[in-house]
Amino acid sequence: MEWYPTPSYLVKRRVILEFLTTCDGKNILEVGCGCGDLLHVLDRRGYSGLGIDISEDALGVAGAGLSSHRIKVARCTPGDLQEKFDIVIASEVMEHYQDDEFFLLQLWERLLDGGHVLLTVPAHMKDWGPNDDFCGHVRRYERTQLYAALKAAGFDDIVICSYGVPIYNVMKPFYDWAIRTETAPADAPMEKTAESGGMWLMKGAGRLFRILFNDLTMYPMYVLQRLFYSTDLGKGYFAIARKKEQK
Repeated sequence: MEWYPTPSYLVKRRVILEFLTTCDGKNILEVGCGCGDLLHVLDRRGYSGLGIDISEDALGVAGAGLSSHRIKVARCTPGDLQEKFDIVIASEVMEHYQDDEFFLLQLWERLLDGGHVLLTVPAHMKDWGPNDDFCGHVRRYERTQLYAALKAAGFDDIVICSYGVPIYNVMKPFYDWAIRTETAPADAPMEKTAESGGMWLMKGAGRLFRILFNDLTMYPMYVLQRLFYSTDLGKGYFAIARKKEQK
């Protein structure tokens, strides 16, 4: 399975890493880790824990890129686990679940008291496009909808940011246009989900993309997107919330 960084992925990774510094603890669970780029960054920063996915191909790539033994990978779902973590990350995962409240409850169960969940989801049903169908999405979220789902699952101290303005806004129509020429990986929603972590456009362009799009070239976009966190102008939402400590 091929993977390389796109501009929209990099601004998403940036907001996750920014807010991650506000969380206590270094033991993480990443749900839907895909090919593991975020895990590799966290590994280099001294985090420990587990990355899980339902795609064997993606996990093969993810595991190969881990330089230490602090972070493992496994093919399973949150409901298969018993261990609890300081931080749970689920980036572009919840929109694949018909019952998103049940999914959030599974994440809540995997957190230690006082731990944090970090999420990203696609924003605004009005922006539904061919890429959502291709990847097996069930929905795109509004800010109030995402907040209500987190609150119903028992999370507190909820902060939601609209990320990616303006680069993700520019790229979204391109993704939707380009994906029309591709054949979806499978008809079943969860099979689409399993394959959605790979690159289906511009195959073989990894070296070029890594030269053009990296933390240095994208730094102006990282700074610019912060100005729009409190708006609803982005094509994606980031959320961070805390599991209330039990007394």
